[in-house]
Parts: sequence; structure tokens; C-alpha cells
Amino acid sequence: MYYRIKQLLLLSGDIIALYAGFYIGVALRYQEWAPRELPTLLPPISQLFLGAVVVLFIIGLYDIGRIKNSRTLYQKILLSAGIWVILAIVYFYIKITALVTPKTTLLGITLGSFGLLALWRTFYNRFLSTVIWRTSIVFAGVSNEVAELAHLITTEPERGFVIAGLIVPPQKIIPVSLQAYPVAETLTELTKKNNAHYPELVVLNPALRNNTSLLAELYHAIFRQITILDLAEFYETMFRRIPPFTFSEAWFITNLKEQRRKIYDRARILVDYALALIMLIPFGITFPFIAALVLATSPGPVFFKQKRVGRLGRVFTIYKYRTMLSLNPDGSAETAGPQFAEVGDRRVTAVGRLLRRTRLDELPQALNILRGDMSLIGPRPERPEFVKQLTEAMPFYTVRHLVKPGLTGWAQLQQAYYGDIEENLYKLQYDLYYIKNRNFFFDATILLKTVAIIARFMGR
Repeated sequence: MYYRIKQLLLLSGDIIALYAGFYIGVALRYQEWAPRELPTLLPPISQLFLGAVVVLFIIGLYDIGRIKNSRTLYQKILLSAGIWVILAIVYFYIKITALVTPKTTLLGITLGSFGLLALWRTFYNRFLSTVIWRTSIVFAGVSNEVAELAHLITTEPERGFVIAGLIVPPQKIIPVSLQAYPVAETLTELTKKNNAHYPELVVLNPALRNNTSLLAELYHAIFRQITILDLAEFYETMFRRIPPFTFSEAWFITNLKEQRRKIYDRARILVDYALALIMLIPFGITFPFIAALVLATSPGPVFFKQKRVGRLGRVFTIYKYRTMLSLNPDGSAETAGPQFAEVGDRRVTAVGRLLRRTRLDELPQALNILRGDMSLIGPRPERPEFVKQLTEAMPFYTVRHLVKPGLTGWAQLQQAYYGDIEENLYKLQYDLYYIKNRNFFFDATILLKTVAIIARFMGR
């Protein structure tokens, strides 16, 4: 529950480290305790440090639970430092400005700031991440979702949760993965087993909502400042996806408040058009080179066109650079009917693999955005054939068509490859989470994380 507080603590420490490194770098460069250049350099460096925080966010250094002392952590900090140096060079040496150019001082500032940042992160991960703001939690009821949550809490102690036990009705079978925790039939009994220590949070399984004795006990627990959360709400907060056991007409009616997002949706149209126009610039610049590479390395058309399902079920034609072998007269790579792409798909060409990793193959979709078929951010559009199969397997699948499909989306950032019906239904959990929680801040987060994937050539 202290996720944001921990992020703010990390951010505060990072800012202190950056400015401390700035002072040390300048002081060492001029061999003075109070260098006269400090007031001159402070405004531009402050702007650059704001950029540094954005870079750290994009790289993933504020993802609580995924940042541990490891080679990956220091690689990310080193990458962030490299990107920051490039930004600083552009700022000081290309921009026409009357400000002083730090030149060799820039090296000292970089080493000092990011060196201290690395030390701060090491200290935080070693001594603070798993011991501050710890929340003791009790699960009332057991299920596969509870087992998932328990595994996450155990493997990522940085999230700040400690499982105090389980409240389980009589004759209820406890999964093997949960049998190591204290078990009791009531909260009072479980508290006695924990030396009279009450939990700070109780997560209630929907299966126990009709257990009147338990509900009465939890009601009184409120007066002890114990927070009671529904399992679905806690699961959604921890995994940032919607658990499938909640899917029902009643859930969608009460949770998808589309009427409240009319202003947001209309403003998004303007943002989409503006960003699509910006996308046309790299599209126009790179088109001659990409087209030449596609044509020179495999026979077939430059562009790949395919029918996809958009908002409210409307079918449209999507445009991409062709990244697969052209095995059919229509330019597609399918010889036995529609099929999902696979990891390491042999139909992908060498140039196509590069285009996918850099996401350059998606640039033509700026035309789809300008035509109103797509948005910059949203669930990825699927083919009509697959939509039919997925809807037969999960009738609520069509809920994802409440919004325009996107060039990038929340599900795509999870780095899972959705290559069959079951995996696409898993992807639906992330798509519905986005639809339920979409806002400009969430969109900005997705956009920045997409930039990070492109920068690390991790596209698929």
C-alpha cells in the first residue's frame, strides 16, 4: 500500500544524489569549496536533471519490486548516465545559448551524480527496500489468485508486504503453496497465533462474502484501523491486470464508467492527431531506405495490409511495413489459413526482425491514426478471424472494443508473446485494466515505457 511512498523516497534520494554529485564535480574541477560557476550552471543542470529523472523512469528504475542489487541495476544506471550525457551535449554544444559550456566539468558532474545515485540505490536495496513501510496482510479465503499473490509477495519483498496468515473455513482444502502460513478459522484466533498482533490489511475472497460471522468480525476490525480490501481490488493493484474471476455483466456495468471519460476521449483525439502528424516526419525520412531494404531482401510488396477489428467492432485495414516472407499473392505469409505469430517465427525476414525490434514497422500506422481507425495507445487490434475464436472462448472479449485499438498498449509492455487463444485471453486481463483505468498519466507511462523498449531494441 506504500508503493507510491517508496517511489517518492527513491525519487527524493535520486535528486539529492544528482545535486550532490553536481556540487562535487564542479568543486573538484575548480578546486574550490564554493565555485563561482555554481550559480551559472545550476539552472541548466536543473533542467537536465529533470530529463535524467524522466530517463530513469523510462529505463524502469522506479518499478518497485523489480529493482534489486544486480548487474542489471548497474547496467541501467550506466545506460541512463550515457543517455544523460548525450542530452547534456545537445543542450550545451548544439543549442545556441549564452550560458557557460561546462566541457570537462560535464564528465565530473556525470561521474559524481550517477556514481552517488548508484551508491544510494545500492544502500536502499540493501537496507531499506524490504524493511521500511512493511504491511502485514491476512488473506480471508484461499484460491488460485491468493496463491499467485502469495508467490509475488514472497519473491518481491520490496513491495513491502508480509503475510501474517490465512483465514480458512472448516473443511476447506489449502493449496500446497500456502500451507506454510499460519491458518485459523477466525481473525481473532489468527491474531492469537501471531502473539496478539493484528494485521494491517485483510484481503477478502468473494467466496466468503456470505459468511456472516466473518463479516461481523471484519466489521469490528475496521475500528482497529485494519483495512479491508476485496480480493479483486488487491489483485488488480498488485498485478495491474483484471482477474478473470470478476468477469460478469455486473462487474462491467459497475466498473467501466465510460460516461465519465467523454472529455478525456475527445481530448485524446486531438493528441492522437498531433502525435500522428509528428510520426509522419520519421516515416517520410526513413521510407526510401526501409522500402529499398524490404524490396532488396525478399520479393513482395513494401507494405503489409490486413483487416483488423476496431472500436465497436468496425473492421478496418491496418498498414505496416512487411516484415515476413510474401508466400501468397496478397503479400501475406500464411499458406494454411490465419495463424498467430510465434516466438522466433521463421517467416520473419532479417530486415523484418530489425524493423520489429525498433518498432519501425509500425510507422505506417500513423495513417491509420489520422484516418480515425486507431489511437496511439490502446489494445492492439486483432484480426476478425481471431476475434471470433476469442469471443467464443470468452464472451466478454468484445469489451476491449469499447475503445480504439492502439499502436502500443499496456498488454504489449508486459513482454509476453500472445501466440494462441489461451495467451490472448490472458492478454485481455491487461487490456481491460487499461480500459478501466485509462487516463493521461497512464497513457504517458505507456508511451515512455514504449520508448524504453524501442531504445533497447526489445520490440517484437
